[in-house]
Amino acid sequence: MPRNYTKNARVNLNATSADEPFLILVEIHHQSFSEPARIVADTQDITHAGYQYTAIPIEVTLPDEGEGKLPQAKLIVDNVGRVLTDELDGTRGFEGGTCVIMQVLRSNPSHVEWGIELDVLDVTIDQMKISATLGYEDMLNKPAVTMRFTPERSPGLF
Repeated sequence: MPRNYTKNARVNLNATSADEPFLILVEIHHQSFSEPARIVADTQDITHAGYQYTAIPIEVTLPDEGEGKLPQAKLIVDNVGRVLTDELDGTRGFEGGTCVIMQVLRSNPSHVEWGIELDVLDVTIDQMKISATLGYEDMLNKPAVTMRFTPERSPGLF
């Protein structure tokens, strides 16, 4: 996950009290949606690439960049307004959906400083919040075949 920050973004990233903090844009895609759900972690709406992002209180834990492990992010969306509840029920927890997370600066919202697209792995919902675990399915550690020959299953071979 290379991060290609502009000079202005690097200055804000390294500052102890940034003049302009990063805004987190989130797009939730699902095949049953006519348009993706677009939200921003801010107090006011923002336009990016010609699309309106609705300001909702959200928390995003960005994925680690460690060696040898799959990136996983955590997304927590405020559920008091029930903004995504109908979509969540209709898609069985966004099963098969993806989520795009982007960092932008308010002064230049058309330039994405950093972004990643992750699969929606798990979603939980309660009265106050919607929590989603985002990441990739671990395909490399899955068995290649559905049935293996073991001494218990095929004793005649051993």
